[in-house]
Amino acid sequence: MGNLIFLFSNSLVVDDKELIQLALGLSSPWYVKDINLNVSKKRMDIYLDFTRGTKFPCPVCNKLCDLHDTKERVWRHLDFFHHETYIHARVPRTKCDGDDVKLVEVPWTRQNTGFTLFFEALIVAMSKEMSVSSIAELINIHENSVWIILAHYVEEARSRMDLSKLDTIGVDEISVKKGHSYVTLFYDLKESRVIHIENGKKKSVFKNFREILSRKIDPDNIKYISMDMYPAFKGGAREYFPNAKIVYDKFHIVKMMNNAIDKIRRKEYQTNKELGKTRFMWLKNPENLSDREVVKIQSIKDLDTETAKAYRFKLGLQRLWEIKNMEVAREYLDKWYYWGTHSNIKEIITLAKMIKRNSHGILESIKQGISNGVVEGLNNKIKTVFKRSYGLKTEKCRNTMIFLMAGKLRLPTRC
Repeated sequence: MGNLIFLFSNSLVVDDKELIQLALGLSSPWYVKDINLNVSKKRMDIYLDFTRGTKFPCPVCNKLCDLHDTKERVWRHLDFFHHETYIHARVPRTKCDGDDVKLVEVPWTRQNTGFTLFFEALIVAMSKEMSVSSIAELINIHENSVWIILAHYVEEARSRMDLSKLDTIGVDEISVKKGHSYVTLFYDLKESRVIHIENGKKKSVFKNFREILSRKIDPDNIKYISMDMYPAFKGGAREYFPNAKIVYDKFHIVKMMNNAIDKIRRKEYQTNKELGKTRFMWLKNPENLSDREVVKIQSIKDLDTETAKAYRFKLGLQRLWEIKNMEVAREYLDKWYYWGTHSNIKEIITLAKMIKRNSHGILESIKQGISNGVVEGLNNKIKTVFKRSYGLKTEKCRNTMIFLMAGKLRLPTRC
């Protein structure tokens, strides 16, 4: 602890330089030349230098070259004991035969940035839990600097993303602002991660995705595409991924069923006020209902409402995913379709016909065990980020945060 005491005294000793050199992870030819501590301003300036006569590798050809000249640079570093810390160094420039004068790379930072690798890694780590504005305020830098750092590491990590085993993708859209503004997200379902983002939700998003994907793998490697029954998605998948089977998982089907139930409930509420404040009850399965909700639903069932009947149709449809034998599952779905089309409930009849038309995709998802459940979890995480950020400034900022939170990227950890 003695060194730490000396570090914050007005007279720094030699041991302090050694301590800082160890903390920075410096090795020959680099060393700590001087340290300036300003207690009143809570600022520390660390001056680095290199051993005289050192040759440095050319950034282009890696050949060892004599020093041409140097350029003074300053970088913001991690705070030392609540003191803002800056690293100063004269960065060597070399000149190879036939090459222009080049600035060499130094081990504590990357090219064209005013921050050390440790400092940038801290920002990346903080971004998982904090908004960019909060990070900028806490560490006293401009928000734009935070965004530039995050975008750099996200793009770098995305370029290294391994898609060699990708064969099953999920597709879903999320609203990014009011006024029907959407982005379409493409997911690697097996790895539970976002792999691509497209603006809008037209058929063309599949064309763009195929072009991007072809830079890493053969797009025809995709065997299954799990999504909802949105016509533009179906058309895009069939046109641009003709070898893939389209599947519709339980999550999307039950979501359509829930929407139908709520539409029926709102219609019936006009003449039956008992249905007021019951919207979220019908979204739950019986085992998740509270005692009060069980009593409430039973009383509504006794009134013989279409809402209660539709709820029973939903529970009946959900049993389909408990069946493992595909012939039995096909027969069960046919029976459910018959019940639905003879329900005398307009919304259920419409939904039953849609499910029948797309039954091949539903049964295929059951057969292959494909589920978009992971998509819902990632979407909720993304929406939480949007709320925390109070509106993201640009498309690039938005995509950066989506990949940070849901891309499972390999990001720097040097902090």
